[in-house]
Amino acid sequence: MSAQYKPTEHDGLKMDGTPDKRVSSEHGFGGSDGPDPHVEGQKGGHSSGGSGGEKYKPSEHGGVKKDGTEDKRTSSEHGFGGSDGPDPHEAGRKGGVN
Repeated sequence: MSAQYKPTEHDGLKMDGTPDKRVSSEHGFGGSDGPDPHVEGQKGGHSSGGSGGEKYKPSEHGGVKKDGTEDKRTSSEHGFGGSDGPDPHEAGRKGGVN
C-alpha cells in the first residue's frame, strides 16, 4: 500500500513543487488564516430571520398554516398527507408497479 501525497502536509505544494490552489486561503477554507470550516459548518443550515431557528410545521399544528388557513399538503386528498388512505410505506414498497 503506497502512501498518498497530500499537499496539505507539504506547505500546500503539489508533488511537482507548484502551489496547490485548493490549499490556499483564496480558494475558500483551505488556508489557516481564514474562517474555521468546522465553525462555519456548524452555522450552516440556519436561515436568516425567523423565530430563533424554529420552523413552523403545519403538520404539528393540525394541518393549519401560520396564517390560520388549511395546508393542503397535510390533507389525505393531496396524496399521503392524511392518516386515512394508502400507507406510504407500503405504496413505496410496491414502487411503479400498478
